[in-house]
Amino acid sequence: MKTKSMFTAFTFKALIVITCIMVGFVGFPKCDAQSIVGKWNSLAVKQFLGPKGATAYGKQVLETKVETTGSSVNEFKSDHTWVTKSTSINDSKVLTLTGTWSLTGNQLQMKLDPKQEDTRYNPKKDAITPNTTISITGNTMIWNTLYPDSKMVNKIEITFIRM
Repeated sequence: MKTKSMFTAFTFKALIVITCIMVGFVGFPKCDAQSIVGKWNSLAVKQFLGPKGATAYGKQVLETKVETTGSSVNEFKSDHTWVTKSTSINDSKVLTLTGTWSLTGNQLQMKLDPKQEDTRYNPKKDAITPNTTISITGNTMIWNTLYPDSKMVNKIEITFIRM
């Protein structure tokens, strides 16, 4: 009889431990590929200038609030397609760009669709954006893109907020 009660106590403890482990896994956040899905409004752009850029502008960093130049909204869809809609402050026409995206760790790769609404974008039909490192904290996403071969701009940092 003691053996049966010890077995029951062991089974009960094992069930509690297994339940705690399962509940613990539910608390993990979504993977990076899912956290980028949604609409993101561009807030600011920082350009870290190279030697030529610093000489031309007289400073190392150019900072621009997107609202002073227009607007730009990126939508990343769960099927790994994206749409960017942007406007210029002096032009009410909306420019729409489309493509596909992939996220490996914190490295974002975006590829333009071969056919764009405006043929000036992706004229060779094979445009791929430079690898971009992203970080997401709460509702804020920051992109960092390096341009090691450019003498004008070494890095561009774009800040977004989830809509």
